[in-house]
Amino acid sequence: MPSRATLITDETYARLRDLIVSNVLRAGQKLVDRDLAEALGVSRTPIREALGRLAMTGLIEQRARRGYYVCHFTVDQVIDLYEFRKMLETHSIALAARNAKPAHLREFEAILSEFKLLTGDPKDHARAVKLDVDIHRLIALAAANNSLQMAMENVLDKLTCFVSVEIDGRSALKVAYDEHEQMYEYVKNKDEAGASALMLKHIDNAERTLVRLFEARNALQRSILGSRQKRIGASNRSGKMNEPIE
Repeated sequence: MPSRATLITDETYARLRDLIVSNVLRAGQKLVDRDLAEALGVSRTPIREALGRLAMTGLIEQRARRGYYVCHFTVDQVIDLYEFRKMLETHSIALAARNAKPAHLREFEAILSEFKLLTGDPKDHARAVKLDVDIHRLIALAAANNSLQMAMENVLDKLTCFVSVEIDGRSALKVAYDEHEQMYEYVKNKDEAGASALMLKHIDNAERTLVRLFEARNALQRSILGSRQKRIGASNRSGKMNEPIE
């Protein structure tokens, strides 16, 4: 049985991860262990251990002599991760269709039942994100391949951050539910080819959505930076014009 200290660290890690995923802790924000410990009601030791684990997932980064910061994700990083997802998950769901046990199918059904309720009233966005990721974790488990499951675990925390964007809104949530329900049917019917093709479509759609959003964000940031530089330039020129002539 895990020690109390380990349980506290695990809970702290999960809470910090959820704060990042839900955008409470924003991209670029510095993470100060003293402030986080006070906010979460724990000592600084589990905070530091949780930050180290989060850095390994890629959700935060450690900068030399400056501490930890929530990561900014680039379009290239999104594409890299989703290409990796395609390799892993198209094979994972094909194996799940071949190897899934009745217990896996029952758990899949239970997750879908709760997910469906949220499509009608998507107020609990964080819960919807967790259910979405739980389905992908379950598929990896049902694949009955330990190496594949370990590889999926290594990307799931980072993936959670992106899923939060993928299913933002009622219509996106409904599409996500429908696609996961179809995945269940393919797995239940042991249709490996159909399951793999659907997973590829699912990840392709998610990747396109994210790339559009990230490109729009980058364009907005460039526009803001350009406007700021113009104002600074105009201010400098105005200052020179007002200098006294000797």
